[in-house]
Amino acid sequence: MFYIKILILLFSLNSFVLEKNQIKEKLKEIIPDFIEVTNIDVSLSAEFYSVELSDGSLFYISSDGKFIINGDLYKIDQKKLINFSEMRDAKTRRKKISQLNSEEFIIFKPQFMKTEIFVFTDVDCGYCRKLHSEIDSYLQSGIQVNYLAYPREGLESETFKKMKTAWCSKDPQTSLSDLKLGKKIDNINCDNEIVSKHYNLAKEFDARGTPTIILENGALLAGYHSAEEILEFSDR
Repeated sequence: MFYIKILILLFSLNSFVLEKNQIKEKLKEIIPDFIEVTNIDVSLSAEFYSVELSDGSLFYISSDGKFIINGDLYKIDQKKLINFSEMRDAKTRRKKISQLNSEEFIIFKPQFMKTEIFVFTDVDCGYCRKLHSEIDSYLQSGIQVNYLAYPREGLESETFKKMKTAWCSKDPQTSLSDLKLGKKIDNINCDNEIVSKHYNLAKEFDARGTPTIILENGALLAGYHSAEEILEFSDR
């Protein structure tokens, strides 16, 4: 039924194309007053605009303003499917990561960098600990690891307190490493809200668990991946 609806939608489109400001005015008629249209872009398909709302909603609207797709948009190309939605989301993730101050990350730097990854991590997560136990492998492969905090159990959890301790520490690398080894260290409380900020960003990215890895190109990898796999994905 899903595919039939998509086909009906595609064949229903006509050549009448609205300008961005016309699309925006049309959307204002149907969305609540407290929500704003923050961005309208031409998508990789000329038949659709990509729309972003102030509440974080992302969807597509046909260029004639008659149809909305709330979900993934694919292009059929040489016997394979290209996910336009993932390409759009990767661009959004890349932009939001670039807006962060690098001082917010706990960084492990290689001597010579080939690529860098942004890892939403949890000190009590088994696969996060596995990834960190192989940190030398990542560094030797030229991968810079930038850690962001994502305590999966929430902002009131014991894990949150541990992670805030690492981010408040005078030696965050050592504190993070010790916590991932299961060592107990005294809690440190400071004024910075970095852990909460990273947690909310992970939710925006729809991170389902930890580790969640963001590549330089904005692609999202769920779960643990070895240094070799990271380089393979980065070359695609």
